[in-house]
Amino acid sequence: MLFKRLIFCVFFLGLYPLIACAQPDPSWDDTKSKSWPAGARKAAITSSADGSIQNAVYYKARSGKPRPLVISLHTWGGDYLQKDTLINMCIERDFNYIHPDFRGPNNRPQACGSELVIRDIDDAIDWALENTKTDPADIHVVGVSGGAFATVLTYLKSRHPIRSFSAYAGLYDLVDWYYESLGRKSRYATDIARVTSGTPDRPDLEEARKRSPFYMEKPVTDRSRSKLNLYCGIHDGYTGSVPVSHTLKMYNKLVKSFDPRAITSLVPEEYVHTMVRERTLPGAGEQGDFMGRKVIYKNHYQDKLKLIVFEGGHEMPPGDALAHIPSRTILAIGDSNGAVENGWPDQLKQLRPHDLIVNTSVSGNTIGFDNAGRADLNTLKNVDKILGKSPETPDAVVIMLGTNDCKAEFAGELKKVPANLDELIGKLKTKTGPGTQIFIVSPLPYGDDAALAEKYAGGAVRIRYLLGEFRRVAEKNKCFYIDTHGRIQGIYPSYTQDGIHLNTAGQAVLATLINEEIRRVWP
Repeated sequence: MLFKRLIFCVFFLGLYPLIACAQPDPSWDDTKSKSWPAGARKAAITSSADGSIQNAVYYKARSGKPRPLVISLHTWGGDYLQKDTLINMCIERDFNYIHPDFRGPNNRPQACGSELVIRDIDDAIDWALENTKTDPADIHVVGVSGGAFATVLTYLKSRHPIRSFSAYAGLYDLVDWYYESLGRKSRYATDIARVTSGTPDRPDLEEARKRSPFYMEKPVTDRSRSKLNLYCGIHDGYTGSVPVSHTLKMYNKLVKSFDPRAITSLVPEEYVHTMVRERTLPGAGEQGDFMGRKVIYKNHYQDKLKLIVFEGGHEMPPGDALAHIPSRTILAIGDSNGAVENGWPDQLKQLRPHDLIVNTSVSGNTIGFDNAGRADLNTLKNVDKILGKSPETPDAVVIMLGTNDCKAEFAGELKKVPANLDELIGKLKTKTGPGTQIFIVSPLPYGDDAALAEKYAGGAVRIRYLLGEFRRVAEKNKCFYIDTHGRIQGIYPSYTQDGIHLNTAGQAVLATLINEEIRRVWP
């Protein structure tokens, strides 16, 4: 089972081996291996529908702050013990995770899109919300193949306000898939017959429609704030078991359910026929990459639906399936060294690719002065505006200010700077709460006066005064102090031309020092 990446995501994978039962399970659908990392635990969840026990494997995030939840569901032929390497990504990111059983393999009437399945999935979410410290606004569902079938089923039927759904290589019309599987002489035709009629030979096609996401009406829960991502490999149906037409038709159906007039968001019928028939789309032009694969075609409807057809088969590509879920949100407050392209916040993004780095740095920014008479360069006066740039309460705030507070025009007010920093920290703590960590980065060295612009004259002495004061203020407020000044001073001339601004290599060094301290807090 392709469980490679999930975060508060319901990661539904599905289907047995790709075409014939003699084929081994692909990496994303490993129904034979039962290995789990040390952090995994087992839970027994009582069904709210019939009182039966539906087991699950889960991981509880270590953080004391609410974290995303990944709900990862087994494949078409798997169960809750089926190997899921996505748990490793959740452990790495410190996400909550649950991998529940929902009536086991899809070869009996209780499974495969039944009302029991929907109740089991909702029960698993309820259990995770009660037993882990989960942000209820940060739940994500991901699945492949038969798991994608369950993902879209959850999108349509779950009562939970789930934030995102990601479905790879899904089958969405059991009637079509029965005949497609019958023609391929694959075991899925027998499974569909057993699910819908209880016998292996003849399916109940009306029951198959009833269980198919493609024939279902609009979602029962408001999905205006959710996003459904539909992905498929262009060669599926030839080298895999589910033709790409399933994903293309499902996407169009959902677009029409939101707005039948959204013509440009629909996949034209001639495109559908061409992609199914030719396994490419001539004339589509360069569409970019997705998880390391060439994009053949993509489209979207607002921020609610996204479609990507990639170069590949019946699979989830081996890239980062959880890239759409930031691990932590870090708010950067800085001056020109942070605002410049490839500045330390940009470098920090490279070091922490799973985190969302919100850079609010502004050239000329101070802690508490109106630089050049501009109130917008006074951080104390703009705390609400700065915090408003973050999509959520940040997990951390990194403050690197002080260089402009040491300019010659503020020399007579130097002793106000530590008090201003103390006030700034107080405001941030009040507005963000105890779950947000605050890192105070020491100002960088100043160059020699002979090399500096006149407005910075004497700044090196003033900076040295602030170093001890900043450390004192940070410790008083139980913040983390990062002494970049002392560690970079000896090599500073190699990384600056004007004695104030770091070059790109220097910015990388600075970001590395900041990240070292963050990693002490979040190993």
